[in-house]
Amino acid sequence: MAWSIAQVARMSKVTSRTLRHYDSIGLLPPAWVGDNGYRYYEKEQVHRLQQILLLRDLGLGLDVVAD
Repeated sequence: MAWSIAQVARMSKVTSRTLRHYDSIGLLPPAWVGDNGYRYYEKEQVHRLQQILLLRDLGLGLDVVAD
C-alpha cells in the first residue's frame, strides 16, 4: 500500500514541506514518484519517518539523524 505525501503528512502531523525537505536532503526519499510528480510513501518510508521524528524529538539534529 502506498500513501501520498498529503496522507503521510496528515498521519504524522508534519507538513508536506517538511517531507519534501527530507527528500531534498536525502533523509527520506519517497518509495516512488508518480508521472504527475507526486511523491508516494510505503510502509518502509513511514517507519523511517517515525524514527526520524523520534530522534528529532530527542533533540538530535538532522545531520546526526542522517548518519
